[in-house]
Parts: sequence; C-alpha cells; structure tokens
Amino acid sequence: MKKLFLFLILLFSFTAIVNAKGVQTKKYNHIVSLTLSGDEMLLGLVPENRIAGLSGKINEDKEISNIVDKAKKFTKVEGNEEVLMSLEPDLIIVADWLSKRITDIGAITGAKVYFYKTPNSYEEQKKLIRDLANLVEEKENGEKLIKNMDDRLKALQNKIAKNYKGAKPRILMYTSFGTTSGKNTTFNDMVKLINGVNVVAEAGIDGFKDISKEKVIELNPDIIIVPIAKKYDNVNKISKLFFEDPSFKNVKAIKNKKVYFIQYKDITPTSQYMINSIEELAKVVYQFKE
Repeated sequence: MKKLFLFLILLFSFTAIVNAKGVQTKKYNHIVSLTLSGDEMLLGLVPENRIAGLSGKINEDKEISNIVDKAKKFTKVEGNEEVLMSLEPDLIIVADWLSKRITDIGAITGAKVYFYKTPNSYEEQKKLIRDLANLVEEKENGEKLIKNMDDRLKALQNKIAKNYKGAKPRILMYTSFGTTSGKNTTFNDMVKLINGVNVVAEAGIDGFKDISKEKVIELNPDIIIVPIAKKYDNVNKISKLFFEDPSFKNVKAIKNKKVYFIQYKDITPTSQYMINSIEELAKVVYQFKE
C-alpha cells in the first residue's frame, strides 16, 4: 500500500512539472503592445495570460476601439517608458510610425522589439496577421482570423455582384480635418474590394493629403464618406460645410444627399477588424439592409 501511495505521489508530481513546463513552451509570455492595432491583433491571437500590457485608454474608447471590454483588464502603457519597463516584457509590438527609442528600451529590458509595417491594403493586413501569429507561435489562430476575413469578403463581393448592376460608384473620403485618402491607402483598397472607384486615387493623388473645396467640386464624387468620432466631431457643423455651401450644389454626392458619416472604428482599423470596415463601407455605399 505504501509503495502504491508513493507511486501516485511521484506520478502526480511528474505530471505537475510537465504541465507547468507546458504553460511556458511559448517563447514569449509577457507581451506588450504599444498601438491600438497591435492590441486588437494580439487579443485575437494569444491567450490573455500571455499579455502583460496594452497601448492605452484609446482601446477603451468605443468611438475608436473594437476591443473596449476585453481591454479593460490590462495595464495601459500610455507611452510611458517607466510603465513599459515595469511590466518586464519579453516582446514589445510596435508600429513603424512610433519612436525608435523603443529599441533602446528593448535592449535595457532584454525584450525583443517587433516593428511592424502599417498595412496599406487588405493583403498587407493579412500578411501582418500571419507574420505576428508566427512570431507569437499562434499560427493556427492567425489562419482562423484570416479565413474569417476571406470568407466574409467573398460573401460580401457575391452579394454586391448579385444585387448591384449599375456603374461603379465613385467615392471620396473627406475627413473633418479637410484631408483625404488616395493611392496606397487602406481606404483605397477597401473601395476597390467593394467594386467602387476612389476618385482621389483616380486623379493620381497618393497617400493622405489635404484636399481643397475646389478639388472636391472638380472630382464630383457620387458618394462622400466622412469618418467621425461623435464625441469629438460636430456632425451638424460638418454637414453644413457641404449642404449650406452653394458652390457644392452641383456635386453629385451633395445634390443626391449621399454624404455619409461613419465612425472611425468602422472605417479605419488596421487589424483583423478591417473586414468589419469593408462590410460597413459596402453597407453604406450600396445601402444594404442588415
């Protein structure tokens, strides 16, 4: 009986050790993201117990973030180097537009710093998800996210082809800052994916640029998309810029009352939630019902 009891204790101890080691089989288990896009991708790829911290309170802003509830439980770095170092990260995920100073912090903490290129297209977004999934050793989860995106895009494109037979809608994005998106932007790619024409890209304008009232009149879009954050932007005030300016009266989008306001989070994410944005854009452009 004693031998059996001793054997069971040894067996339990061995199993506990194996299981404990299994939890740490991944290379990175104390990951920190410093951007909202990184936060969104990370939460879609790894278990929460592998995340040490996220970017900031921006990920709890329902006007901008797709992960409001999930993000609440994590420490927010808010660009504070001391907070970042206190989290003792082993991997720091950073967008290419952030300060290279993060590399120095990585050297101090011993963490790997992963700078990712901000996607300018749907395909680049999928590649980023796949690359990040491989880095954090969650390849299967990455492929699930990508399959979900591709399946939904295919269904959406089939719906457009079935229900819309007219000329390609000519679309312009106009922000409350008086800027627009041309070639080599996610917005341009999203428009193409829903069988539309981005009039700014068509005019040869590249990237994010200021756009004058005269240029809007010249481009004469069928539809104008205005990204907004309701608590920051006065929709009525922005509407007046279009509908109460007599110089705009012959612009098709204004004349036909096809100026649409869309929340930033529904039109601009560079994460797996890009597919949500594509669906939302199509819903507005083609006036699809739920």
